[in-house]
Amino acid sequence: METAPLQAELKHKISQAGQIVASYKWLIDAYIVDFYEEDHWSKLPASWAAFLADIPIRTLSHLLSFDLPDKELAVWPLAIITLRSLFRFLVHTRTKTPECTKREVALGETHGGTIYRQQTALFKKSVKLKKRHEIEQFAISCFTQPTDNCKTIIDIGSGQGNLARTLAYGFGFKVCCIEQNMSFVQIARQKDSELWQRLIKYDPTLEDTVVHPVHLHEKVNLDQIDSVKFVQMLKRVLNFGRELTSDADEFSFGLVGLHPCGDLAPSLLRLFLACQECRFVKLVCCCYMKLSSIDSSLGISTRECGFPLSEFCHKLHLTLTYEAREIACHAIEQYREKLLTNYSELKVHAYRAAIETIIVRLRPDLRHSGLKGGIKASEVTFEEYCRRAVVDLDLAIADEEFQSEITRQFLDRWEQVVKFYTLRLMFAPLVETIILYDRLLFLLEKGTRAGIDVIFDPFLSPRNHAITAFK
Repeated sequence: METAPLQAELKHKISQAGQIVASYKWLIDAYIVDFYEEDHWSKLPASWAAFLADIPIRTLSHLLSFDLPDKELAVWPLAIITLRSLFRFLVHTRTKTPECTKREVALGETHGGTIYRQQTALFKKSVKLKKRHEIEQFAISCFTQPTDNCKTIIDIGSGQGNLARTLAYGFGFKVCCIEQNMSFVQIARQKDSELWQRLIKYDPTLEDTVVHPVHLHEKVNLDQIDSVKFVQMLKRVLNFGRELTSDADEFSFGLVGLHPCGDLAPSLLRLFLACQECRFVKLVCCCYMKLSSIDSSLGISTRECGFPLSEFCHKLHLTLTYEAREIACHAIEQYREKLLTNYSELKVHAYRAAIETIIVRLRPDLRHSGLKGGIKASEVTFEEYCRRAVVDLDLAIADEEFQSEITRQFLDRWEQVVKFYTLRLMFAPLVETIILYDRLLFLLEKGTRAGIDVIFDPFLSPRNHAITAFK
């Protein structure tokens, strides 16, 4: 398969996106907790600040939807309109295209006879909505992809085995789970047993056709893994060799990961390339801020970093700061909905920034400390928020701190905080696209067939892109 045109397109988009990120580093890297402490509002171009000062918060939602025509933003600063136009071209879509949806409906007919489709309710029992959606869509994606009849799947970092159960019992895959947390392994085995007992009550003949998931308690160091020994281990635990039907049978498998965190995703891609027997890899990734990178990995070879992976991005000396990678992990669809409906909840950003000024004044050593979350600013006063937020810190705050004139002035400017934060968030899909395209380009450079698909509803599961590669 000729990939040169796609590689050229990816390189062009990565280059342009990287230049934009570098130009707006001052905004992308601005921590919202430092809004008052570092006077972020003063860093905005004068035309931006003047315009944003007068628009209602609901209007900010336009910044987080690149599908809206530019004529809807005719009075916005030209630089912002230009950025949105560029993002429309550069950012990988976060929604399924109509063509993709039609194809899925057609493919869906092929799994109508699966155990999963017949007994969906049993598989969804005690699984939260978000996880149910992810497991179902991921499993269907595995089932409908062209894998050359490769029906063995390896899930490294499998947790409690929710995905494995659906793949094995619901779609007929042979699944091996590798998990370093023994308690998760024990829970997974227990849940396997419970689901299996319910399924065979429905259809006792499943005893003859279904292969149970194999759960291994292993800590796999993917940075130093021996691919030959890894494959030998898989053959052993999956009893490969005892059930061959012909001399032509060969051991093959696919690697999957549903939200592998940080460097685990790049390590899985490298393992896929290193193992001749690994026919495909499918990952939906998360936690980009935990990636090792050229600018953050002292003593680590740049070739072993989590970002960048591709030769092109290495030669480009492309870097993304921790702050940029962190913003790429945000749920922009959910935030956009809050801007349109419950924007008073977003006061929490101003509360957090205001308490940061108090913390820095009283205890500079506690700057950027993690505070207790889950507190709705729309339901509590600033003082109540602070008392609850710092409960785990060794910090006493006097009442007069909450009632001071400077604190009152800060809180009166809460809409500025929301507007600045939304501007930052506008760049999130662009940064995520750079990371995704770097990985895709890396796989193409190695001669694989690879692509990126949207498989989740972004409102339910913000990290919704699956990277899939085949040999």
